[in-house]
Amino acid sequence: MSLNEGSSTGVFTGTNNGMFTIHGELDGEKVSEFQEREQFIGLFVGKEEFLLPIASVREIIMLPPITYVPNSSEFVDGVINLRGTILPAVNMRKVLDIERGEKTANSRIIIGRYEEITFGMIVDGITYVVALLPSEIEIQMMPGKGSGAEFISSMSKQGTKICGILDLARVLRHIAGDLESEEQGEVERHE
Repeated sequence: MSLNEGSSTGVFTGTNNGMFTIHGELDGEKVSEFQEREQFIGLFVGKEEFLLPIASVREIIMLPPITYVPNSSEFVDGVINLRGTILPAVNMRKVLDIERGEKTANSRIIIGRYEEITFGMIVDGITYVVALLPSEIEIQMMPGKGSGAEFISSMSKQGTKICGILDLARVLRHIAGDLESEEQGEVERHE
């Protein structure tokens, strides 16, 4: 192995298989390779694919037993016990108004956190992690209410592939709004 001392490119050559080879400029001249990217995790809800900012994801777990809670929000299937912490399990099919389906071996719970709220999101599968350049993300308010479009804050565009990026704040406001309306109904029924 040797470093090409006379080369201004700083290419490190390794063994014949190229395992230790560094390709390209080492002095940072290729700025496009070092631009800041935002990471997202791909997920399926039904047959629809969405992205979720990885900064809001704490962990992804296999589907544990879910304990039903009477009179809970219509979007909450119950609660899960995550190492001694009880978390609501939000069914993303219900939130996004996607046809119900059976849970499969690919179903997962994404433990998400927004501000001080931690909760589980039941999804039908995880696809990949992707790092997007700012030019590959477009802030886009989707029209429509009740179709799930209101939970998309922006769109990713990679070549011809376009995915909606879920906004956890909007999801939580929707669920909390539902909880508030249920509490309001309980108060009215008892009066």
